[in-house]
Amino acid sequence: MEAGFFGGILDRDAAERRRLSGITPFVEDDAWTHVNGNRELFLYAAGSCCRLYSWGPLALLVRGPIACPASRDPLDLDLIAESLRHSYLEDGFLDIEGLEGAFSLVLMDGQVNRVLVYRHLAGNGCVYYHPARSGLLFGSNLAALVEANGETPGVNESALPAYFLNRFVPGRETLFDGFRRLLPGEQLQLADGRLTLVLRRAIADFRESLEITHNAEDRLDALLEQIFREYRQLHGHNANLLSGGVDSSVLQIYCNRTLPAGSTPATFCLTVDHPRCEPDRDYALSAAKRFHSRHTLVPTPQSYASYLLDSLASTGEPPNHVQLAYFGHLARTMVQAGSPTGVCGEGADSLFGLTLASQIQMATWARRLLPLRPLRRFGAWLAQAVGWRRLHSHLEMASILGNPRDFRHPVNQAQVFADWPAVLMTFGEEAVASVCSSRRHLLDEYQISDDPLERSHFAGYLGSGVNTAALKTTLFNQAGAELLFPFLDSRIIRFAVNLSPSIRFPFRKPKEILRQLLVRNGHAGLANRPKLGFGQPIFEWLAPGGKLRPLVEQIHPYDFVHPGVMRTSLQQPNWFLYSLLCFDLWYKLFIERSLPRSHAPEFLEDLARSSVSR
Repeated sequence: MEAGFFGGILDRDAAERRRLSGITPFVEDDAWTHVNGNRELFLYAAGSCCRLYSWGPLALLVRGPIACPASRDPLDLDLIAESLRHSYLEDGFLDIEGLEGAFSLVLMDGQVNRVLVYRHLAGNGCVYYHPARSGLLFGSNLAALVEANGETPGVNESALPAYFLNRFVPGRETLFDGFRRLLPGEQLQLADGRLTLVLRRAIADFRESLEITHNAEDRLDALLEQIFREYRQLHGHNANLLSGGVDSSVLQIYCNRTLPAGSTPATFCLTVDHPRCEPDRDYALSAAKRFHSRHTLVPTPQSYASYLLDSLASTGEPPNHVQLAYFGHLARTMVQAGSPTGVCGEGADSLFGLTLASQIQMATWARRLLPLRPLRRFGAWLAQAVGWRRLHSHLEMASILGNPRDFRHPVNQAQVFADWPAVLMTFGEEAVASVCSSRRHLLDEYQISDDPLERSHFAGYLGSGVNTAALKTTLFNQAGAELLFPFLDSRIIRFAVNLSPSIRFPFRKPKEILRQLLVRNGHAGLANRPKLGFGQPIFEWLAPGGKLRPLVEQIHPYDFVHPGVMRTSLQQPNWFLYSLLCFDLWYKLFIERSLPRSHAPEFLEDLARSSVSR
């Protein structure tokens, strides 16, 4: 059974029509409704990830891992809920001071028809909302929210340039017109018929007066152990998604450490039957062997198209990573294996060092050695002439670092996987510049410093990191499972923000603090081996004769797509073509409704087969 929450406030007539239509996002475990005059408030919750409390006309929902370290019992949800209720009745607002974790809160007051929805920084999953004609609808699943609205949605055309640059729509917007998401740290309030948004937690709020310069590894070790002990207390058995990379291997240390004596840890990873993916499988198995885990390789026997449709139909959002499409299948497999709670390392790169960090550091040194732009340009020309590609790249970036409006600037490029020429030709330079400007404005909202290293990493964290985690959470929730992200816990964010830059971003050593955790726990071999990309042969599948080609050839001729871009993309598949295919399938599912959501994967398999036979 799927998990999540759904709620709203509507005129009684509209609420009654919704009930009579039989539109329900999911079968709820718990429900609360309250009528005040001509307004009806309602809140539904399902699954272990959500707890719903009610006190007559007042309701409170808690979603995701939450702790109050200052309390006599930090994990007592009843105590936390009672404290939130008391502070609200006293002062009229949600008191989030002292709360830690990756959670969301919903408070509904039927006496005054007020709704408060808060998503913590960073929050395990998304919260979506839609100002309906007669009120407000909100929930944890965008596809379910669109369906519950009862009207065919429109395309948010203004979000298309952002979508094709990011393979998803970052920030507050979605591909659906009028359907938005709460940002991490943001609170929505509906009171006196007026909807307001306020960012209650910014990254700068986590900064303390003194940097962490000593015992950083010990402090991170203690924090992760504490978080995993909380997971164990709240969820019991937690299975790690062990890829064999640094992030998931570090998490396995704490999975093992917090296991009951004599227990064997369970780990899972996806495997795709393709020669390109064999190294990924071996990479995971070698890590599982070192950690003595009971490892399950989850095969993907159906075509990628089937998993892609499953992901789109379940979430209402395109997967911003190719592998993400498999996560619903992974979650169902884990539930069947008796492991309904997973742990994932999403977010670690952007907190402790992207590969991009080394490039920025080298470019910064180049700016110091060659402070004049003409000297850097000459140096770049000379390096290119003699074939020193790496030096040429560093000098090029050195000239770009001072101009964040340049599309090549790392703050615009971090965690962005797009075919820039295709997007520029399709939407124009002004539209792309607007997308990049919005990205930088988001960093300003969170009060990120002007340092290119800091801004580039948080651009990836607030863009790709938290959204990827949210989509994975939604896919797990659809299977009735829960997925936990220790690196999205507010305590880890606070730790990273206060780390001395020399420890957080040591010169040319991305994620060094995580590697040192592996070394000190006896896993130096995992810490120092080459990183794999965990890539999929997506361009091969999109090419003529590929598994996805029949669907590519049925893509609608959308007016916004430049004919030259389409022609080039069909000849040589690129990220633009992949994004366009995802958009086309999304459009057919939710806007045109020519693909049935409930049986989308099976329908698509038949469609693909019939296209091949023709």
